[in-house]
Parts: sequence; C-alpha cells; structure tokens
Amino acid sequence: MPDLLPIVVPRSPTLKAVTVVAIAGLAMASAARGEVDPIVMFDGFDGCAPVQREIGPAGGSLRLCGAELVVPPDALAAPMTFGIERLAEPGAAPFDMEFAGPAFRFTPDDPGLQAPASVRVPRDDARTGGLAYHGVNEARYLLIEACGVSEGGLQQYSGALGDFAAVRYVGDLPPNTQGLGDGTIQTLTGTVAADFDIDAPGSNHAIYQDQEDGRRQVTIVSMLEGDQFEYVRFDLVVDFAAGDGDLVQISRLGSIGGSYIVGLIGSASITFGNLADGRIRATIDATLESGPEQIPFHATIDAAAERFIFPPSLQCPGGDFPPEG
Repeated sequence: MPDLLPIVVPRSPTLKAVTVVAIAGLAMASAARGEVDPIVMFDGFDGCAPVQREIGPAGGSLRLCGAELVVPPDALAAPMTFGIERLAEPGAAPFDMEFAGPAFRFTPDDPGLQAPASVRVPRDDARTGGLAYHGVNEARYLLIEACGVSEGGLQQYSGALGDFAAVRYVGDLPPNTQGLGDGTIQTLTGTVAADFDIDAPGSNHAIYQDQEDGRRQVTIVSMLEGDQFEYVRFDLVVDFAAGDGDLVQISRLGSIGGSYIVGLIGSASITFGNLADGRIRATIDATLESGPEQIPFHATIDAAAERFIFPPSLQCPGGDFPPEG
C-alpha cells in the first residue's frame, strides 16, 4: 500500500501542494491510557530519557513526557521496535513560527504500517499555531494538519514517523478579524456603483500574513447590506519593498449583476499606487463572465491591513481506532 504521510498546510497561494494520504486524529483512548508518563515538566522536560518498546500485530503504545505513539491492531505483520526521543536541538521552526513545546523523534522513520499510527506531542502554549513535522526526506519542519487540538497537546495519525513538535506563530495575534484594517473600496460592476467602508462594523476587514519571500498575502473583504447587497473580496500578494504585487482572485456577490469569482472564470489586471507607507493602493480592471455574458468590473482600493492568521484547518479520518472507552 502507499506510504501514509501527514497533510501539509499551504503557506501561500503560490506554494505547491504536497500530495499526502494520511491525516490526523485526536481520539486517544486505549489500554495504555491509564499509564503515567515518566516525567512531564513544561519548564524544560528534564528527565525525559529516550524510551523503546517492541510492538507486534496486536498493537500497543509508547509514551514519553507527554508524547505518545499508539500503533493500532493489525498494523504490523511482525513485532517491531519503536522509540520516542526528546530532541535537545530540534532545528528551526517553520517560517514565522516558534516551538510551543519540545520536539520528539518517533522511530523508525518508515515502519511499513498497514494502518496509520496515532502520534501526539505536548505543548505549553495554546496560542494560534499547529503541528510541525520533519520527515527523513524533508529539508525542514513543515506545518501539517491535525485532527484535534487541546490545551496541552496536538495529535494526528501518520504512517510515516520522524520528528514532531507543537509550534505557534511569533507574536500576539487577534482572536478574529473583527475591526482589523481600515480604508475604502469603490467598485463599478457594469453600471452598478458601490462604495465600501472597511472600518464599518460587520463583515469588513483587511488582513495580511507575511510570506517567506518577503511579500505579504493580503485579503480585503467588505460587504454592503440592505436594498443593494454587495460583497467583495480581493486576494492579493503585495511586495511593498518593490512597490508591486499580484492579484490572486476577486470574489463578488451582489443582488444586482450576479455572482462572480475572477481567478476561476474571467480575467483581471491590477495596478498598484504608492505603497511606501504600508497602505495598499490599487486599481483593478476585470471582465466578469457568466455564460455568454461579459460584464466590465472596475475597483479602486485604499486600505491598510493588519496581521492575522487563521488557525490551521483540521482533518479527521474515519474508522474506530483507537476505540472509545
């Protein structure tokens, strides 16, 4: 059967997807659940000597200082030795992130499991972040999806083992997008004009996330309610140092003129104004397509965005492992 690997979280619209087939899970009940960790110390995890255990076709578990490996029944054809080691020098966390707990190495790297094992690592900080994975074939830690998140740990299923750690984004982040950003948007969809105020209460915000190449991924959302309902969203990648950027996608919904997503259907261009002060000034011209109909669309943006990062999405597998109870 194919290798079962963690799901990688895309960091930007331009990042290539990584093909994977195994996903994370949270359920942790097992016969080994009643065991006590050797020592759990969130002030440094001293005393976490490496542990090993032979696990066979009946399945089994291994625990070390808040880290846990659970191999399900029938995942192995023959007994195999598994290990967990706390890493004193885990290397660098993913871009714009830092470790939120110790990193652990789960071995062997490729146990040839017929069903994914459950891997859990502890964390001492529940701020926005996720689970990082460094496999034997990876050059660095990657942010991966988990199935469940608790205050004290992160867990996933994986057929490939390696280094796992909890990570968090650097700095403090707002809890949601309410009130983030400011500025205005003017649009003309065919003959329908609209003025949007990003400062207004409701579904209005301008946010960004830094990218490793120095650019910023920007999302600007605004909505008018009432007799003339309109919603617009602009996804941009902005290089403030170079004074330019790219238009990734436009989404427009309206009670007049229909609904469109440019980037899937239609065409568009963007021209940036002065970006030296950190504000986003841009003019967008697009052709919105709906069947045979083509509608001209024009927008001007003058906005300031604030840093916000959505928590990584969660994905859970089906099945009954580990069993409840």
